[in-house]
Amino acid sequence: MSRSVRMHSPESSRLFTRWTHPATGVESLVLTERAAPVQQSFYYTHPSFSDDGRFLWLGCGFPPPGGRHAQQVLGVVDFETNELRVYPETQHALSRPWIDHATGEACWGNHLDFWKRGPLASDRAVRIGSFPASLAKGLRPLCLSTHPTFSAGGKSFNIDTRFLKPDGTPVSHIGDMPLDGSPFRLWQTIEDRFHDHGLFSPVDPDLQMFAHEFWQDGERTGKSFDHSLPYHRIWLIRRGEQAAPLLKAPVSHIGHEWWDAGGRHIWYLHYGVGVKKVNLATREETLVWPGALSHAHASRDGRYLVADRMDDPGNPDCHVIFRDTVTGKQVEIVNRGPLAPHLTQCVHLHPHPQFCLHDRYICYTTTVHDRVDVALVPTQSLIQRTA
Repeated sequence: MSRSVRMHSPESSRLFTRWTHPATGVESLVLTERAAPVQQSFYYTHPSFSDDGRFLWLGCGFPPPGGRHAQQVLGVVDFETNELRVYPETQHALSRPWIDHATGEACWGNHLDFWKRGPLASDRAVRIGSFPASLAKGLRPLCLSTHPTFSAGGKSFNIDTRFLKPDGTPVSHIGDMPLDGSPFRLWQTIEDRFHDHGLFSPVDPDLQMFAHEFWQDGERTGKSFDHSLPYHRIWLIRRGEQAAPLLKAPVSHIGHEWWDAGGRHIWYLHYGVGVKKVNLATREETLVWPGALSHAHASRDGRYLVADRMDDPGNPDCHVIFRDTVTGKQVEIVNRGPLAPHLTQCVHLHPHPQFCLHDRYICYTTTVHDRVDVALVPTQSLIQRTA
């Protein structure tokens, strides 16, 4: 990237407008430049800034006024040209995009294919791999990869398919897709259960985590998996071995797991209890942040956490909270009620706060302007308030 042009920051860009939480004084930078009716931040496990800070990717939806749908395309903020661009060829639904932070390229799944595209207007979408038709034959594909992540070293990304047999029985294929065009590599096929939320270890290219997810076999027997029962949600799989549960004993009401940056712990939400982390070597658990929280994310050193809280999961308020785990102090970033029913919505409207750009910002989805927007908060301002 040429440095002859001075790059803007979120603080200086005309594309962003400052919004202040009246109760706490915390200031967010909201992307108010509009290219789509819905502009949404990525899932919290998928930071969307390029490493050099030039590009910020986002999801763009085009439902009718007052409507909602899950299909989205990708948009990108270019802080060097101070533009927001949308790329309609990047359609994706349940398979969330992954950003190559070194190059700024976006990767995503569509049907049985995987694609990538650079952030510049002159870039084009390139197919980087396809899931084997032989493994998908006779099945209805729901999702190829919930949120693909690169392996340590960046040579492949993880796959956790969700397929249905004609009788409604689920099938999951766990594996990885090389980025050099080589065929998909199957690690394990698991039938009669849905598995999703796969994430490669950030330090071990032969280790993945994935989740045993809720499903309902309405087409065949009407049976459903009951979340109220203790069960093993979080699983680990090593290349060449069979998957095994992470925790020593099954637990009720858990989810929203992620790796820490060093790969030594897996964090998760124990709903109604708080944020916990599990030592991968000993499998011992630590309650780090007590409280009724929904999604959370940690800074690279694990000291700072950000979380959202849903007072009513079916019609969620938008609470986003920052916490210093050393001082025990926390500050609310936003507290906003749900969008009114007549306003344009999107499926899965949660804040999904995440640390990004080397922990310089927290990115989240907000509704403070009565629409779905992307917001950023400088992390340093939150650290000063909770010291």
